[in-house]
Amino acid sequence: MKTRTCQRTARLMYAVGLLIALAAGTQTAAVTSAAPHSTIVFQATGDARFINTSADANFPDAMNFHLEVDSGTPIETVELYWRAAESPQLSAAYPEIEPNTSVQVDHEVDLSVNYLPPSLDIVYFWRVIDSAGGVSESPEETLFYMDESQDWKMLTEGPVTFYWFDGNDAFAQDVVGTANRTITRLGNRFGISGDEPIRIVAYGDDDAFSDGLPPNSAEWVGGQAYPGLNVIFAVLEPGRGAEEETRRMIPHEVSHLLLEQATENPFNSPPNWLDEGLAVYNQETEDFRFDDLLDDAVDDGRLTPVRALNSSFPLDDEAALLSYAESASIVTYIIEELGDSEMRELIAIFRDEVSYDAAVEGELGMTIEELDAGWQAWLGYEGDAPVVIDTDNQVDVDPADDNDLSRTDWIVTSVIFGIGTAIALGFTIFAFRRWRKIGKAMSEY
Repeated sequence: MKTRTCQRTARLMYAVGLLIALAAGTQTAAVTSAAPHSTIVFQATGDARFINTSADANFPDAMNFHLEVDSGTPIETVELYWRAAESPQLSAAYPEIEPNTSVQVDHEVDLSVNYLPPSLDIVYFWRVIDSAGGVSESPEETLFYMDESQDWKMLTEGPVTFYWFDGNDAFAQDVVGTANRTITRLGNRFGISGDEPIRIVAYGDDDAFSDGLPPNSAEWVGGQAYPGLNVIFAVLEPGRGAEEETRRMIPHEVSHLLLEQATENPFNSPPNWLDEGLAVYNQETEDFRFDDLLDDAVDDGRLTPVRALNSSFPLDDEAALLSYAESASIVTYIIEELGDSEMRELIAIFRDEVSYDAAVEGELGMTIEELDAGWQAWLGYEGDAPVVIDTDNQVDVDPADDNDLSRTDWIVTSVIFGIGTAIALGFTIFAFRRWRKIGKAMSEY
């Protein structure tokens, strides 16, 4: 499972909120830098002396930052900036203080909403502004954001670092070896490669793992990949069956991270059916649940169209699992019927910021609907089951009844809804363009 499906939506919603805040003349609590691994740097003009700039983690709820600073001129403003070392997104907080030549601040960053996975390096610094307008910045420091309740062990081989607390060295070697084997296989077969290191954090029991997940996570989740942060967070219990689960979980999640690295661009990402389908296809241990779910869907006439699998999967557990099974089947169909080279080219084109339709038509030589039809024929699908209408429970509607909407009312309502949707879409596009300009301007500091 991956968490990237909402990342670009979140960035766009953030941009909308940022523009609304700017339009209202309010001060926003976070900023975003468009330049990777950069911060907004101003020339230091103050004389502040930073005495203490420590930080600690309270995973998964919060990060705590402490500041002690002196200045010959009263300090009026304090700003805290932080980001994950792997991310270009810079966040900020503005603690309230009483102007003074000596200031102490304890600031807690609440992560209950903006969740961060464990094992991240959090880069942070403070900026203070005095009453004369002088600006001083502390040196960048790094907080290792980790669950301190466990006694972690660490193993690094190649680009993979593994953190675990339950299990012996052989268990760790198997996890790291499986990850590196996956990296080699994806690169050789489909040209999927990345140069960013990968961190894997494994809990040895379900309860501890569940406590570390984001709020409202599905109960069936056994692992999550965080593309852009290059972290895999999973539950892997040593002992009987560990090897089988490792060969299922690790190749799946590593596939997500590498696909993100290989196709990353600010405008689009591969469709969900390709991302999840390739991850399932890449597993070294087959998930037999998917075969049964797919067979039942074919027999019952309820396959999901390929286009509907472009975006986020359903929240319902069974429907979500069927989406995984269908996605793996679509990827298998492309590879077996068209070849590895076509899959390699389909993946590569997403570096060029193309739409889903343009990618499929350009590299597979067919529309998404033609891909859908070919896949269904390959499965022996006989078509969607007819919709059954229960005529016994239908309610007669009297057109003259004043309590019901007339045909004219429905038309007027539909027109109003359509206008509202168009306005919302236009504002979203405007906000996104403004966000890009703001990001570009920030990167030039």
